[in-house]
Amino acid sequence: MTEPLDALVVDDERPVLDELDFLLRRDPRIGDVQTAQSSTAALRLLETHRPDVVFLDIVMPALSGLDLAHVLTRFRDPPGIVFVTAHDAHAVDAFELNAVDYLLKPVREERLQEAIRRVVQAR
Repeated sequence: MTEPLDALVVDDERPVLDELDFLLRRDPRIGDVQTAQSSTAALRLLETHRPDVVFLDIVMPALSGLDLAHVLTRFRDPPGIVFVTAHDAHAVDAFELNAVDYLLKPVREERLQEAIRRVVQAR
């Protein structure tokens, strides 16, 4: 196995954020997990942390997940992006940004494990 992936979870809904944090920490392929309750908070974290993968909600106040994903794609070594959303209408936009996966809420643990497998494979 390679080095565990460092993850960042960005979601404006605290229960979803906590659930994803819990599920990711249970997976041995995941190392450090950081969380942010907005895209703006995520940008502050990204000043000092460079995750391997970002689990990103799409519909958030102010800066959307799609907007944040545009920023992430400009990084020299961009993280894998897995969108986690209640809205399936944005799937085409997400994959145009080279998203590794697109999960619908509520997230099932088995589906999250598949998304992690895809991120590992893409790296």
